[in-house]
Amino acid sequence: MNINETRSLIMTEIKRKTFIYTRNSDLDSFNKESSSDTQIDKCYSYAELHDLDIKDIYKEHVSGGVSLLKRKIFKQLFSQCSRGSVILFSRLDRMSRSIKDTLDFLEICKSKGIEVHTTDLGHINGEGIGRIVFLIMSVFAETERLMVSERVKSTKTRMRKSGRYLGGKNILFGKKLSADGKTYVDDEKEQSILNRIFELKDSKTGFRDISKLIETEYGRKLHFSHINKIYNREKDNFVRVA
Repeated sequence: MNINETRSLIMTEIKRKTFIYTRNSDLDSFNKESSSDTQIDKCYSYAELHDLDIKDIYKEHVSGGVSLLKRKIFKQLFSQCSRGSVILFSRLDRMSRSIKDTLDFLEICKSKGIEVHTTDLGHINGEGIGRIVFLIMSVFAETERLMVSERVKSTKTRMRKSGRYLGGKNILFGKKLSADGKTYVDDEKEQSILNRIFELKDSKTGFRDISKLIETEYGRKLHFSHINKIYNREKDNFVRVA
């Protein structure tokens, strides 16, 4: 083997097989910094700077709260990795918003000899400064995820209280969908049952007995635990009919 062939072989070995992974969720819809194209551009710039050989790009639309190895597209990427491969993310939050999930995944990759890089932190499952910075940054990522989750829950609660239907098979007891399929309207029969539940509870009747009385009076079987949930959900807002 001559010198040029040897140099070519060395360069091939240095340029490690690299897979880019981009992730978007509904919350990223209006954030240009999180677009797939922006993520890919950052990854290509990083790869060129660090002599990484991009083999393929995997794009996925999924929440950052979903475990990496439970994501359909990411599992396809991971199945292509072998010792010496590099998985490249544009930012830490494109990887995961769960500290535990991220740390567990990094240990799996380390045991398999797979490097994990982000363009903002570098090699994060090695022993260098990148890992230290990662541990600090991951705390902020987890905090942001929890804040986003709370905002979403708060918004859904507010929408439910305003009578908005949020999808799914479960319709609130005492309600039915309006003709437009977007909002709730009162279901007269179930509203009557609700009124009776509150009357009985006001008279100190237990939930088990209420369940039996509702079945006798209305022909509707409601488990006492279900009545308990209905009562606790509605007790602050339900308007009793005299």
